[in-house]
Amino acid sequence: MKHVDDNKFSFSAHSSNQELSLLLAALNTTKAGMIITDCSQPDNPIVYCNLAFEDLTGYSRDEVIGRNCRFLQRNDDNEEERAVIKQAISEGKECNVAIRNYKKDGRLFWNELHLKPIKNAQNQVIYYIGVQNDITHQRLVEQQLRVERLKIEKHIKETENVLANNNYLSAFLNTMNEALLILNEDLKITTASPSFLKMFHIAEDEVVNQSIYQLGNGRWDTMAIRNLFDKLIKQDKNIQNYLLEHTFPNVGKKTLSCNASAVRYTNDTLQIILAIEDISELKEIERRKDDFLSAASHELKTPLTTIMACLQLSQKMLPDSSDARLKNTLIKTKEYVDKLEHLITDLLDVSKIKSGKIRLSMEAFNLDAMIFKVVKKLHLTHAKYTFNISGFASNYYVGDKKRLEQVILNLLKNSVKFSPKGGNINIHLSRLSDFIKVAITDYGLGVDYHNQEKIFENFFRVDEIQKQYPGIGTGLYVSDQIIKNHGGSLWVESTAGQGATFSFTLPLKRKYHDKKDNDM
Repeated sequence: MKHVDDNKFSFSAHSSNQELSLLLAALNTTKAGMIITDCSQPDNPIVYCNLAFEDLTGYSRDEVIGRNCRFLQRNDDNEEERAVIKQAISEGKECNVAIRNYKKDGRLFWNELHLKPIKNAQNQVIYYIGVQNDITHQRLVEQQLRVERLKIEKHIKETENVLANNNYLSAFLNTMNEALLILNEDLKITTASPSFLKMFHIAEDEVVNQSIYQLGNGRWDTMAIRNLFDKLIKQDKNIQNYLLEHTFPNVGKKTLSCNASAVRYTNDTLQIILAIEDISELKEIERRKDDFLSAASHELKTPLTTIMACLQLSQKMLPDSSDARLKNTLIKTKEYVDKLEHLITDLLDVSKIKSGKIRLSMEAFNLDAMIFKVVKKLHLTHAKYTFNISGFASNYYVGDKKRLEQVILNLLKNSVKFSPKGGNINIHLSRLSDFIKVAITDYGLGVDYHNQEKIFENFFRVDEIQKQYPGIGTGLYVSDQIIKNHGGSLWVESTAGQGATFSFTLPLKRKYHDKKDNDM
């Protein structure tokens, strides 16, 4: 039974529910972001985060549990503070640093981090508590003070140039094919490009000096359009590929992709540039493509099932004395039919996901045993790989067994495919708070940092390897959607050329699963 005691902070497995609830309530009311990591687990994963941490980083709890804190640093690895943190943890000491971190949406923030080790009665560090405060504003103020003199000097020149800039920008827009608008801080349109007027069948005098919400007798005043400008102005962030589907006056229903930027001058005037692309035809083509994939996959599935049955029957009926070449031909044919069946299954799954028709068949099963079974089966056909399984996750889990088998198989096959020289593939299972975590590590080609988010997109394949390694780029997309439908998260940690670790977490309903885990 693990017990932790460090002056004012203490908890144990014997603590009452009331004490634990009080502790959690206290942690959740503090304005500082707080996390707890478990040093006894591989890679020192996060096992607790409070609400302030979620607000600070933009990550939800189920996206954080089981991950090492370094994911907040993304690819920013040039800071001396990282070495300070690493040394403090290796020596079991506390430390204070100000370090660059990144929110879920990619925005940088300065994190004033205080790390404190928690030791047991044997003076061994078993947990680390991290207290985090966002000091970005403080850093910005310091920077602004340094450049204030330059800003004052630029102010006069900027004011003189505003009118000239407006005239230049208007002339520039008139030469472009894109539908563009320039708006002021009151969201009144100061300039509309000819392409915009043509796209929406509207005259210039019906647009210029009008609020964008007044266009078409107020029919542009929609929640989606208001959300676009709220994000742009209130959150001070550029808008990229904002999808807008609406029935507009004169032109009917359109699907638009909008990009918007706000330019704020030093005299505090604001201009907004809105670029609009009509992607209605592209969306219709995409819908037809999805319909075709669905129909084609269904049409192929039936004859393929018949072919597979005939092959299996032929193998059973084949006399033992048959020619070895004939036996090998049947075996090879069955392997390729298997691959084709997996491909069609993935395409059908993509179609179901796109149409929102994917459904989970929930049942109780032994998760660890299922993973062992999948690994054992795969090892039969991949003898040059060594599969190492360690840890414990859950011998009683409620989920879609077949879908989770599909995820495990997809991740393992990826590790095999991109580790052409063979070697070790490690599968580690663990319980972290009210989540289970499965991590699959290989030592193959790895994934470049810039592709680590893209690989979970549908049909995405890395350009450099797509010719050498077959596939259509659906496996990780389908796996990610299955895990999300279970309320979990799937991610990758990798350095190109040094292998990759694909990890996913699944939430547990503790009052339900704990009892069953102990009973079985």
